Amino acid sequence: MTIKLATGPVTWGVDFADTPTNPPWLQVLNEIAESGLPAMELGPVGYLPEDPDTVRELLAERNLLSAGSFVFDDLHDPEARERLIDITNRACRLIAASGGTILSLIDKPDDVRVATAGRPNAAPRLDDVRWQAMLDQIRALADVARQHGLRPVVHPHAGGYIEFEDEIERLVGDTDLDLCLDTGHLAYARVDPVAALQRYADRLGHVHFKDLRSDVLARIDVEYLTFWEAINADIFCPVGEGMVDIAAVLDTLDGIGYNGFATIEQDRVPGGGAPLEDLRKSVSVIENARSLR
Repeated sequence: MTIKLATGPVTWGVDFADTPTNPPWLQVLNEIAESGLPAMELGPVGYLPEDPDTVRELLAERNLLSAGSFVFDDLHDPEARERLIDITNRACRLIAASGGTILSLIDKPDDVRVATAGRPNAAPRLDDVRWQAMLDQIRALADVARQHGLRPVVHPHAGGYIEFEDEIERLVGDTDLDLCLDTGHLAYARVDPVAALQRYADRLGHVHFKDLRSDVLARIDVEYLTFWEAINADIFCPVGEGMVDIAAVLDTLDGIGYNGFATIEQDRVPGGGAPLEDLRKSVSVIENARSLR
């Protein structure tokens, strides 16, 4: 198997660069290096310094490769186009300069869908007009990534307008874009991660290894927890401590011949918990599962 493990600032709760409680970027870089993993995603644009030489030096000093990064924003809002193009250009410049290859495009949860994340029968879908407007926006951002020599992938994400099985299927049918499949977000959306990896093997461009607690997922159905409330309730956990069968995931990736990065993530409240300790637990479980194959 040629999967290369990575992690990123998301595991430290850094989804947005301007969150006041984000841990310092230098601390996160040092702890990623301390984890022993060979690569990282760069995190949201504006979190790390944006000078390419500086980022190359920071990674080289820590023997870290760049796997890429993401744009996590209002892809469903056509009025955000100019701002999103600017953010995507900034992200892509840094990814390309650091030697990364992947740009993940992620629709950020709005108030409507954050309230129904993980509940496919309750979540309202976009109508045809709004769906096509979102796809047009995603295509425009994907074109920016390609202009920088990067591979754009779309990340189905809990609380976004590309979350559930029917939405993933619709995206695949309506575009030629590849996917970033996240084992934890698939399970959150009540999609079997192994089945999804098998079904979309020919469209798989990137993978996130993530796990979640079934007891907290069950609370979503009873208490109607929003996505952000579920994160506050620690729904995500180290790989191997939740409901995702990482051994089956690894077997599936091997069977389909996946050759690329797999980024270990654990969504959390910014600055909360023990990210490095949890990351080490995830790495240990994954490496043990690989050694037993």
